[in-house]
Amino acid sequence: MAYKKVAQSTKLPPLPKLKVRRALIQQENNKCIVMMSTLLNCWAANGEGALTCKGFEDEFKICMDSYKGAKPKVSSINYHAARLYPKLRGPRND
Repeated sequence: MAYKKVAQSTKLPPLPKLKVRRALIQQENNKCIVMMSTLLNCWAANGEGALTCKGFEDEFKICMDSYKGAKPKVSSINYHAARLYPKLRGPRND
């Protein structure tokens, strides 16, 4: 007797909601970090409080005084996914 394959359903189970996890957002780099590392390298090479590092200290202080941290951008992908999910799901047959 020949063997007959039974086709299985490829339909996915229903999802309670559509949500994207951890949306990747590019963050702006802090410009003062480069100045701080330059100052620390100068101190490591010449000793803390060396006169050769005075210019780096002043630049770093000015940068930190004028630095205003950027507010992280929030992704709106989950808002749109929740709004469009009923249209993607189709009519509900109970």
